[in-house]
Amino acid sequence: MAGVWVTVCLPGEAADDVEGALTRALAPFYIDTDENPAERGMWDARRVYGGSDGRGFAVAPGYWGDPRLIHDEPVYNGSPLPSVPGVCAGGPRALLDFSQPVLASERAVAASWDLWHSLSALHPPAIPLAVFVDRWWNDPDAFPGDRWGDEMLAAYRGQPLIKAYLDHPFSLGMGYLGFVGSIGPEEHPVIGYVGTRAEYIREFTASEPPSTDVLTEDGWWLEDGINAIHASCDPDSCPHDSPKPPVWQGSEAYLANLPGDTIVIRLRCHA
Repeated sequence: MAGVWVTVCLPGEAADDVEGALTRALAPFYIDTDENPAERGMWDARRVYGGSDGRGFAVAPGYWGDPRLIHDEPVYNGSPLPSVPGVCAGGPRALLDFSQPVLASERAVAASWDLWHSLSALHPPAIPLAVFVDRWWNDPDAFPGDRWGDEMLAAYRGQPLIKAYLDHPFSLGMGYLGFVGSIGPEEHPVIGYVGTRAEYIREFTASEPPSTDVLTEDGWWLEDGINAIHASCDPDSCPHDSPKPPVWQGSEAYLANLPGDTIVIRLRCHA
């Protein structure tokens, strides 16, 4: 089982009950039921997601505060996931900006920079991660008995500035605090970055727009432009000709040409 990104397309009239329309559109592809063919099962848990990390959509000028926009659902403990300024997880296609392919990512990276520097003005400077790792390796009295580095990493992460930053979704999950084989922890790239804000944004903005599965308005689940599964058919005996987006990389090219009232929603699913 793994994670999969899918963009669900709903008709404009779904605006009065987006959650209900979303539930109905996804139901034929739910894994944990005997009512659906196993080959049509695409998900067993799902969450509206993408506004808080730049994997969603850039909002068109003039619509940043529009109530029709759709934003990330809270995390499992109820904590909110605010959208990056100018980014959302979905909404009517006409409210979204497809003119610059990686604009949502660019805005998210800018927010990660701005968050770090705003928090740095509020908290004492943090001791770099490399200092903690050096103590853990070379000072037997620094973290005694901490074989896997858990206490050392917790101490680093517990610094007010580091905690405030890494606990915020705008930090984008960059950097790495753990060990895999010979690979040690890595500081978040914004920490200690020596270039300018513009250079940081250029360096860490995604190189291309997200390419997701697409669930079309008429019930076709398109898997990364390769496989197409129909909501009302057994995949082994579907008599219908599947649609194919004219351009797939990414799916954004398909979404950008949908009618303006089409509601598009980015989901992160477990599958």
